[in-house]
Amino acid sequence: MARKVAAPTLSLLKTRLREVGGDLHRVRGSAALARLLARRAGEPLWLEDHPWLRQAAADLVKLGRQFQFAATAWAPDADTVVTVGMGAIPETGSVLVAGGGPGAWLPFRARRHLILVPLSQARLTMAQALELTRQAPGGLVTWLTGPTRTADIEKVLILGAQGPGELEVVVYEE
Repeated sequence: MARKVAAPTLSLLKTRLREVGGDLHRVRGSAALARLLARRAGEPLWLEDHPWLRQAAADLVKLGRQFQFAATAWAPDADTVVTVGMGAIPETGSVLVAGGGPGAWLPFRARRHLILVPLSQARLTMAQALELTRQAPGGLVTWLTGPTRTADIEKVLILGAQGPGELEVVVYEE
């Protein structure tokens, strides 16, 4: 008899993200997203050019926050970058980011990376994540599990050596 496997939960995703040095937030609507970004993001703040972030931009202006949209393929010096991911895997605390666009190159020179994940894609099983990766254009998907880290210098763990030292996932409901 096959065992029924419990559906992944946002609570598990939060736990796993914290285990790997990340964090999880949940917001509903562009105004709530703008308030979160105003609280969590440092300057300079760079946003991926995406409809959700375009909607939040007007509210960021009202909150007095300055930002720039990334529309070209270069990695600016940034304190915080915000991109949109494909989904999250609670079992591992991983988030999937499509390769080739700003979500792939924008975070490289930032201290903090916030990744928006649609609520409908925030509870992926490993099998669903693999299928989503298989269906991605060009098959290029980056799986991020916590901030970047290395320990190849004197075997001392260093966060942010090859990318952001902080990773936060934002489960977003329109």
